[in-house]
Amino acid sequence: MASVLSPRSLLTVATTTVVALTTLAPVPAAASPRTYRVVDLGTLSGGDGAATAMNDRGDIVGWSTVASGARHAVRWRHGVITDLGVLPGDTDSEAVDVNEFGDVAITSFGPDYLTRAVLWRNGHLLDLGTLGGENSVAIGVNDRRQVLGTSEPAGDMPHRFLWRDGTFTDLGQQYFYEFTADFNNVGDVVGGWNVPPQDYPCTCVGGRLRDGVLTRIGSEAVGVNNRGQVVGAANGRAFRWQNGTLTDLGTLGGDWSRATAINDRGVVVGRSTTTTQWQPFLWRDGVMTDLTTRGVRETDVIEDINVHGQLVGARGNRPVLLR
Repeated sequence: MASVLSPRSLLTVATTTVVALTTLAPVPAAASPRTYRVVDLGTLSGGDGAATAMNDRGDIVGWSTVASGARHAVRWRHGVITDLGVLPGDTDSEAVDVNEFGDVAITSFGPDYLTRAVLWRNGHLLDLGTLGGENSVAIGVNDRRQVLGTSEPAGDMPHRFLWRDGTFTDLGQQYFYEFTADFNNVGDVVGGWNVPPQDYPCTCVGGRLRDGVLTRIGSEAVGVNNRGQVVGAANGRAFRWQNGTLTDLGTLGGDWSRATAINDRGVVVGRSTTTTQWQPFLWRDGVMTDLTTRGVRETDVIEDINVHGQLVGARGNRPVLLR
């Protein structure tokens, strides 16, 4: 049974936006954290894979190819990889998030490009269903055991939803050019919104949706932690936002940067330009560190950071843990 709220009644755009901007100059890498050791997590068939998320207990999820070449959602725990499977009749799946209970949010892919949001719990796959249409997609799972995703009602474009214990809460329509990126244990949802007047191609802003109120934050918001700190990009620069204050995290010497994830200690990872190229960074306590000076390659893709500062992602076509 779904609890459906109308988009008009649910979504109110906050009348106040960012009220302060603090610009931090780039700082030397000498103040940076550990040098990372890269661990190849392995795959199911020796082929391709990638890690997409991890929890503070060290569980890592992502995807791996199987012998047929299809992708399957997987979990790595204590060095052991587990195939989380696909829904009956489907061909592929990818895990996108894991909570502290070990619940895994998955999207399963079927024939004719149909998709279903799935929750893996205690060895079983649960098809979450849809809002009435044919498709749903999983985006995340939090420690309240809510699943964030998108699904279209019958005959409509996709809506954002929260699912818990079989009940959908419709968070309203996800319009063209919008995206939904992350959420936390409070239920704050961050992403990109096309706000009024919704001009073509897009009057797009980053934002946080909390209790039906949208607060505009930068150009795009892509990560949020359980303290309510939001990260993303504003005018081409990485930011961390908290309680109305947007802090510019700086760059590695170039003009551009973008934050992609944040842990519960407020440590941020992302990518920044130097004078010549894009490279991964870690920002902590006002210090932006070029991670290529700490064992990370410029082409490594970093997807997540946990409270211990461990990183997961991909090096080429291989899933990796950086610890």
